Amino acid sequence: MPNWNDGTHWDSGAHWAPAPSPRTNKTMATVVTNTNKLSIPEKLVKGQDIITMSTDNPNVPGNAALVAALSTAQADLVAANSAFEQGRQDCKQMMSARDAALETWNAAVSGLASFTESATGGDATDILSAGFSVKAPPSPPQPVGQVMNVVVSFTGDPGYSEVRWKRESNADAYVVECSQEPITDTSWKNMGTVAEVKYVGNGAIPGQKCWYRVSAVNRAGRGPWSVPALRPVM
Repeated sequence: MPNWNDGTHWDSGAHWAPAPSPRTNKTMATVVTNTNKLSIPEKLVKGQDIITMSTDNPNVPGNAALVAALSTAQADLVAANSAFEQGRQDCKQMMSARDAALETWNAAVSGLASFTESATGGDATDILSAGFSVKAPPSPPQPVGQVMNVVVSFTGDPGYSEVRWKRESNADAYVVECSQEPITDTSWKNMGTVAEVKYVGNGAIPGQKCWYRVSAVNRAGRGPWSVPALRPVM
């Protein structure tokens, strides 16, 4: 049977051997690398620091093979990163040369296109025969529809109103009219034309009802009037 004796014990090989060192109750620390957010150059600096400080470190016996593996990986990454950086510089130079060539090409095409248009007198068939395309004639403007969702509100100034409505997709501008009660065919007064979907102006009389209507317009003409909207009576 193994036998302890004055700091030594009788091991299984029938030799006297030192007794194991007593373990302390110190909390075991956890290693963290903190390399996930580092750039590749920063990783290489960190890696070299680890290699330098871990090599022949008496506090970490038996790590030689792992240090050698990191040294090999470090050298491979240094070489690959150097090749990548050189490639990036080469690519940047090639892109600059390509952009310059493209600008020259665009200018040459534009110059020949202008000459072709002039030399052919703008004849579409002759232009097409030279390999160029011709511009399609502009499509006629589409009719505008009825303006919807007209809402009238106070601005805070006596007599002034703010009128808003939903945008009409084909509209270039909007005509705004207002009328006091009673509404007749001739009671509507033109308040102006605006490009936005909002109008602010004077025209209401305190204590009286005031109605507003809006119509969309474009090159095809004016669309139907909106449903009249009432301004709240002050």
